[in-house]
Amino acid sequence: MKTFFRIFILLFLLISISLNGIKQSCYGYETGEYIRDLEYKKAILNSSGNPAYTLNALIPIMGPGELKEFLKTNDSKPYTYTPSVDNITKGLFRANLHMHTTNSDGAATVKERLDLAQKFAETFLKNGYVLIAITDHNTVLGAKEVVKVLEENPNKYSRIKVVLGIEIFTEYRNSKVVNDPIQIHVLCLCINPYDPFLNKEFYKKNLNDPYNRTTPDRNFDWVISVMSNYGITGPAHPARYLSHLGKKKYAYMTEMLTRYKQLNKNISFTEGYYQSYPATGTKEHLGNEYDYFIDYINKECHRLGILRSGSTDSHGKSMLKK
Repeated sequence: MKTFFRIFILLFLLISISLNGIKQSCYGYETGEYIRDLEYKKAILNSSGNPAYTLNALIPIMGPGELKEFLKTNDSKPYTYTPSVDNITKGLFRANLHMHTTNSDGAATVKERLDLAQKFAETFLKNGYVLIAITDHNTVLGAKEVVKVLEENPNKYSRIKVVLGIEIFTEYRNSKVVNDPIQIHVLCLCINPYDPFLNKEFYKKNLNDPYNRTTPDRNFDWVISVMSNYGITGPAHPARYLSHLGKKKYAYMTEMLTRYKQLNKNISFTEGYYQSYPATGTKEHLGNEYDYFIDYINKECHRLGILRSGSTDSHGKSMLKK
């Protein structure tokens, strides 16, 4: 009996040491569990069609459960999403949840995006990770390429987390405020880029259009109600495209966010901190009403229970500006 007990203890210690070593070497940071959002990552593998793909390589991908925690934790922390010099040097800036690659109108490849994020974390963060999202316009190809790069480099990206996403062009109509439809962009995060429906709707890269658009843009109500079944969905940079409305933009914003909240079937968020950083260019659009309108958006988010995220909507090779 004593011999059996000693063997059991020895095996337990060996397994514990082994798992801890795997966790540290794969993550590069502490998470409290080996693979987060396991079922989400299994679904990606199972639908990828590539039997050589492994779960370990997908550890840097942030799934829906982990992203929900991140959004809730950082809702009232604009510095998490704001890459000012002060925030960077203090290690406070840690997330850019809206970035483009050469799969749409971005200047950087997916691999360049991941490499630069890894380098940023190694340079400016004493511990932990930097979080990025690949959200190419109207196509899942960028998100697919993330999986491919991670599988080809399973131990390289130990200091980043990456969200698989897409940015969809929509038209939103509110005849009570303005007759003409207005283009609203919608982010859908933590998608499975191999999902049959998403591949049917958002697969092809349009070589004649870097935005991969359909004509006309998709209906806002359809995108929110349908796509919230496939990921965490929310309006991107809500203050953009509204400067021509004058004072009507306040009523328009309230109605649009209320409608989004009604239709959305998942956790609700919008880029409340996108507009707060001058590198996005929104301040030039809004002029003298900039500060007041941004404050109004944040108050409406609080009233409606919509979490605030942020990004610089990176199109160039830097993750620190648009």
